[in-house]
Amino acid sequence: MDHVETSIRERAYALWERDGRATGRDAHYWHLAEKELAEQALVEQPLVKQASIEAPAAAEEIRAKPVRKPAARKPATKSAAAKTVAEVAEAAAKPVPRRRRAAAAAENVTTH
Repeated sequence: MDHVETSIRERAYALWERDGRATGRDAHYWHLAEKELAEQALVEQPLVKQASIEAPAAAEEIRAKPVRKPAARKPATKSAAAKTVAEVAEAAAKPVPRRRRAAAAAENVTTH
């Protein structure tokens, strides 16, 4: 079974399901699928030819752009990666401060 027949079969099945799985209309959905795929192939064919004509021009345009140099890096400062083990352990040992509820939010709370 070739690729075209498989595509037609899958599209016919999708059309059949879309229309509520009507019995005895297999040839109808097969022809609809063939027609849709043939129209789709005609629409896509000129686009492929046009893209292949424009491709060399686009490639030259890309090549013509200058290469951008990377920005200079700043000297490293003490960051999270540069912290000592003691600093990390101290930060982990501190309790996390609790957030207080806003006064407006406390007024809207319903208790039972």
